[in-house]
Amino acid sequence: MRKLSPQKPRGRPRNFNKDEALKMALDLFRRKGFDNTSLDDLTTTLNVKKPSLYAAFGNKEQLFLEVLHAYTSGPTAYFHAIFEEPTTKSLVRMLLLKSVEVLFYSESPAGCLVVMSTASEALQKAGIQQKLVAGLQQHQQKLIARFEQAKADGELKPTVDSQRLALYVVTLHKALSLQAINGSSKQDMLQLVEQVIELWPSTL
Repeated sequence: MRKLSPQKPRGRPRNFNKDEALKMALDLFRRKGFDNTSLDDLTTTLNVKKPSLYAAFGNKEQLFLEVLHAYTSGPTAYFHAIFEEPTTKSLVRMLLLKSVEVLFYSESPAGCLVVMSTASEALQKAGIQQKLVAGLQQHQQKLIARFEQAKADGELKPTVDSQRLALYVVTLHKALSLQAINGSSKQDMLQLVEQVIELWPSTL
């Protein structure tokens, strides 16, 4: 998944803690989604007036890009770290466990901001949704390449279809967001992850 770096608008309100504002905006976007989050929602949550919001972040789309950048550089940085794992089994386990941790960051679990935003009509019109989809597809291609290498190294069974296995993993990863929103407990999802790992087609 690629990191999206927003442009920096000119000026910002005095006594304005940008990092705290991004955290609050992130929580709001995760709970309500981009399309259902209004400017009034943002100004109320961030406790600023609209001119100050525009001065600090530009428009709503630009604020969302800043939130995404903070999100992919922080909570979901594991997307990149997993490829440092020594085996595909530990890679997939880390991917899914870290995902569950991020989903249950509060008492009211929310879906992955990136995954859920790929369904946004407004972000599609703004050209942002396409970048999110491209990033997820790039991540899937990296999984395919890693699985192919694991087959060549004898770590995965030679009968494994790397493309289908990668599709299985990313589909499961995305489904975790829906399960969290729909009421599945953290414990149930952790047990699901371990079940997946038990069935992993490893030769080790």
